[in-house]
Amino acid sequence: MPFHFGRIQAIAEMLKSGQFPVRYEANAWYGYGYICTTMYGNIFLYIPAALFIAGLPLWRVYNIFVILVNVATVLVGFTCFSKIFKSSRYGLLAIYIYTLAGYRLSNVYMRTAVGEFTAMIFIPLVLYGVYKLYFEDKKQNIVARNMPLIIGMTGLVQSHILTTEIISVLLILFAVINIKETIPNIKDILVSVVLTAGINAFFLVPFIDSYSSMDLYINTDLTATSIRADGLYLSQVFGLITKGSGGSYPWTTNDEGYLNTGIVIVLCMILSVVGLVLNRKKKSFKYILEITVVGVLAIWLSTVYFPWDSFVGDSAVAKLMSSVQYPWRYSLIQTVCFTIAGVYGLKAILDIINTDRAAKIININYTLLFVFFAGLSVFATAIFDYTLSCVNETLYNEVAAVDWADKLYLPSGTDRELLKNVEYIVDGDEVTLPVLGYDHVVVEDKNGNALDWNTGENNRIVVKYEGNPDDLTTHFRAPVIWHIAEVVSVICLILLVVFQIYGKKRKIGEISNS
Repeated sequence: MPFHFGRIQAIAEMLKSGQFPVRYEANAWYGYGYICTTMYGNIFLYIPAALFIAGLPLWRVYNIFVILVNVATVLVGFTCFSKIFKSSRYGLLAIYIYTLAGYRLSNVYMRTAVGEFTAMIFIPLVLYGVYKLYFEDKKQNIVARNMPLIIGMTGLVQSHILTTEIISVLLILFAVINIKETIPNIKDILVSVVLTAGINAFFLVPFIDSYSSMDLYINTDLTATSIRADGLYLSQVFGLITKGSGGSYPWTTNDEGYLNTGIVIVLCMILSVVGLVLNRKKKSFKYILEITVVGVLAIWLSTVYFPWDSFVGDSAVAKLMSSVQYPWRYSLIQTVCFTIAGVYGLKAILDIINTDRAAKIININYTLLFVFFAGLSVFATAIFDYTLSCVNETLYNEVAAVDWADKLYLPSGTDRELLKNVEYIVDGDEVTLPVLGYDHVVVEDKNGNALDWNTGENNRIVVKYEGNPDDLTTHFRAPVIWHIAEVVSVICLILLVVFQIYGKKRKIGEISNS
């Protein structure tokens, strides 16, 4: 949580200083600077940052943000699942399971994984976008009918880049496996990809530029060792109780109860198998099977049993695979897949039970089913909440800690302990500044003249200057290509709005003429 408190406060500070969009946290790491906002989507954190600027304490603005995310997750998820299942009943059941799933509860209240739990708002929207593209009639214009997918992927990009990468790989896999259905939709897919990339160019271009041009911990040191030790064991994969306490420790399950899958998703795993058996003669069987297989694959990837040791080194594949940091992050995909497959299994069971039954009996059966799942979810959540409140400390931070930043985006080889030294080092005509040597950091003298610099000990900026070091100032100057990307994003966003408005007016006109 201190990390995200720091992110919110840093965004607020940089906005107040005139930096927009925020690219660089000048005050992070004792004033050495950090580029978390360049490497990590943060557009939604502008909401709590604005509240912080308005005078609310950090703990309060964070609580407000969590409430907003929970509400958005329920509303977006219910709408999308209802459309996918063609039933508000099953949409309600799906969002109940999804919202109270053990992994999501741990993300929100235990790990405080802001990026991941914010991204979970948009995963159902992406799924509905794909469903709409492949299985619904194309009555709208090409932009309007791809709007759910475009908005969903944009939400992922702006929330959590790792989740975006995982979902993108799965979408590509889905498109390849279902190539016959994909080919007629190539035009729509290209429009979605181009507009999504265009809208998010203001973030993607700086991110890709920085990731590819600088040696950071995340793209060098992180992939030097295997992440297998942090994988789950079968006792956690099928763990029925998700606890609200503990930490992540290598080669053990001790004190890692918050990573247990939870009884509801485990039950959905069983129901997904039942659904496959009952739906084997239906058209939907193929897609339910694909979802279930991806869920099983996600389980394998999340465990110590996956050969993570093979993905160590500097290769592109190793960097892509290891960038997830913790194998158990694939529990997110497991949760999504078995929520959908499990509800399909429940639907198949009820369809058989309700055959030739009166509407009143059907309603009673559904109500009993919902009450059962609701009760099960509430019971599991109550245990989670109890362990959460009994073990963990409640934070009331008015402001962020000075050492809030993590190490992911530090220049490779940086010793964090040495960053506590914020003194200038003067050696003849060379001055070592207490500022990290990130690309696009500018050093100016008292007359505003930019000085050439290089990096010295612990990746600190070194300049040749014979005057008073206190006259030197540093700031972050985004390159021209980043500003061009910002313009591209604005243009694409305007086009998206125009096409949406045009599509609605055209639809209204067609209704009026009919």
